[in-house]
Amino acid sequence: MPERAPRTYGGDLLSIGFQIAIVVGIPLLAAAFIGDALDRQLGTTPTLGLVAILLGLVIAGLGTFFVLRRYLAANPDQPASDRAREAGRSWEREIQEREQKREAGEEDE
Repeated sequence: MPERAPRTYGGDLLSIGFQIAIVVGIPLLAAAFIGDALDRQLGTTPTLGLVAILLGLVIAGLGTFFVLRRYLAANPDQPASDRAREAGRSWEREIQEREQKREAGEEDE
């Protein structure tokens, strides 16, 4: 069996975007159509339509929560690498040196 290519960050985000679009879109569209059909049949316009859409929003929110929870469980935050920390320290030193020069009147122009 051939090995799968490693997943990329952008590919993961694209996948999550599609999943969330489906998880939000389908319940809302279904709720709108079902609510409208019930309103027409029972003559309760717009009461059942609004209730159905609110229910669709709740279902969409729960679906989004579960999609994001699954993604975050598979991709935990990684601590900053030593290389990133050193780059941050170097940047801080450079800023401090520029501030000291400015205070001493030796500013480069």
